[in-house]
Amino acid sequence: MSEPCRQRWLERRLRALPSRSDVSLVLRHAEREDIPPGTFGADVPLTARGVESAERLGAVLSDIRPEMELAASPLPRCVSTAEAMLRGAGLPEEVALDWRLGDPGPFVVDSRVAGALFLDVGILEIVRRQLCDASPPSGMRPTAEGVDLLLELTSSHLRHGGSLNVYVTHDSILAVLVAHLYRMQVDDIGWPGYLDGLLMWRHGERLHFAWRGLEQGSHPLGGERDRFSG
Repeated sequence: MSEPCRQRWLERRLRALPSRSDVSLVLRHAEREDIPPGTFGADVPLTARGVESAERLGAVLSDIRPEMELAASPLPRCVSTAEAMLRGAGLPEEVALDWRLGDPGPFVVDSRVAGALFLDVGILEIVRRQLCDASPPSGMRPTAEGVDLLLELTSSHLRHGGSLNVYVTHDSILAVLVAHLYRMQVDDIGWPGYLDGLLMWRHGERLHFAWRGLEQGSHPLGGERDRFSG
C-alpha cells in the first residue's frame, strides 16, 4: 500500500470513530535519509519530502481531531516528524519524549548486546525472532512484556474527551506491536511504511485497534486478546 493510500485509510478510519472517544495513533516516523551500512543511523534526518508529508498529515488529522498531543522517540527523525505534524496542525511544537518509543524502546534491555545482534542479522530477522521464538533475542526482554510497556503508554489516556494522542516511533517497534496484537507474523501484516499507523481506542473495558488491510480487533484491557469483525 502506497503512502497516499495509507494516509487516506487513516483519515477515513479516524473519521469513522466515535467523536467523543479519545484515540491513540502509534505512527512510524516520516521518510528519512538512507542509513549508512553498518550503523544504526541514530542521527539520520528526515528528507524534505518527509517533512512535507508529516506537515500535511498533521493538518489532516487536526481537521478531524483539533485537540492533539504528540509524544516521540528521542531520536531526531521521530522528534522532527512530531514537530512537523504539530506545525502542519498550527499547534505549538511541544513534543514529549519517551524511551518506550525508541532509544532504547520497549524491547531492548542491553543496548550493547542487542545492538550487535541488530547489525549482524538485520531488523527483519530480529522481529521474526521476537514473534516466533520462545526466548527473546539476546539483550532484549520478552515480547509480551515489551508490548505491555507500549500499551501502558498508549492506552493510559484513552477516555472520553475526543482528543488524538500520537506516538511517533520506529518501524521495528510498530511491526512487533501490530503483529503481536493480531497474533500474526510480520510478513502477514505488511512491514510498516513511513507515516503508517495503528489506531487504538477504548470502548467500555475493551481496547480496540485497527491496522490497514486487517479487520478490527479488540481485547479486554489487561486481559486476553481476541478478534472480531467490524
